[in-house]
Amino acid sequence: MSYDVVSLVLATSAAARSYAPDVWFLVRRLLGAGVRIGANALSEPHPHHPSTPAAQASWNEGGRR
Repeated sequence: MSYDVVSLVLATSAAARSYAPDVWFLVRRLLGAGVRIGANALSEPHPHHPSTPAAQASWNEGGRR
């Protein structure tokens, strides 16, 4: 290996080592935001779109469909 390759590898490893905590912090923030958005989307009430006449029966009808 030449000295240029060795110095490039050392510089890259030093940069990766110094920026790794920031990268992991950003990855954790993005994953946390994705989980919060997904949980919020699942907990929101969605309008009911019945597709069949049986699905349009009310739950208050006492089992008659």
